[in-house]
Amino acid sequence: MDSQSILEQELKTFSWNEVDQYPSFESCEDIINFNENKICFENTLSTYVSEFLQQNQNVVLPFVTDTIDVRFLVSSTGVLRLSEVATHTTKDRSTADLKTVLRSALNDLPTLYPAIKRGQHVQVEFELPIILNAK
Repeated sequence: MDSQSILEQELKTFSWNEVDQYPSFESCEDIINFNENKICFENTLSTYVSEFLQQNQNVVLPFVTDTIDVRFLVSSTGVLRLSEVATHTTKDRSTADLKTVLRSALNDLPTLYPAIKRGQHVQVEFELPIILNAK
């Protein structure tokens, strides 16, 4: 088999939509299992954002109880950015305020390591639902 045939065969089985290692916070780095590492990453991010929103109740109040779908982008250098915020009930100035607060929350995140695909750091986008419950 020549190198071109090997490359073509490899590209047929290669999935660009999956990573070998999910982005990871320092607290999750020692977890080897892919699914457990993904859960640790999502839980850490969700907890951090939820705690930040608790401190900014004035922004959360217009939503009372809602689930927001937040789309994040983690660059190949480990920079986390907010891509999109979708709420199920509200589409007004409150959503813009919420986006601003979420962007602020991302500024103080702990060290984040990028996703890995075939030994290379890669950019990845993912969605995380966050439940708001203003008290």
